[in-house]
Amino acid sequence: MGLVKKPARAGHPDLALLHQELSQLIGRLVEFDRADRAGLGDWLPSVDVFECRGTLTVVVEVPGLAPDSLRVACSNGQLVVSGERRERRAPGAAAFLCMERPHGRFTRTILLDSPVDVPQSAARLQGGILTITLPRLKDRRGREAVIAVTREQEQ
Repeated sequence: MGLVKKPARAGHPDLALLHQELSQLIGRLVEFDRADRAGLGDWLPSVDVFECRGTLTVVVEVPGLAPDSLRVACSNGQLVVSGERRERRAPGAAAFLCMERPHGRFTRTILLDSPVDVPQSAARLQGGILTITLPRLKDRRGREAVIAVTREQEQ
């Protein structure tokens, strides 16, 4: 009696498509998790981001911080705001009974979805609110650029 081989089962196309979509979703979630971990620190200040008239505005709540304890940088399509709030001890206090104001380092990373004009950007700290304004660069795609045609001398 001979050995009979079963033909290989053809994969279900819907199942293959579902597998591909799940792999892509997991890949995006891993990237999202990495971006979120880059923003972790001892505490995270609240951030609002909005756009008005071609200017991206980022508002960060940093009460009690001085301008020299903050750092604002922009590179590779990301705005990174970092700083440190030092622990303050009340004079004569042996131990805190309640401590709700966080202290330590923080880093917040905001992904920028379009190019911004960094030299024209500004950061202002007033009343514990850091306001960063980033003018967006005009999109130059689709605009017509005329290239002059010159005539070469015939020899």
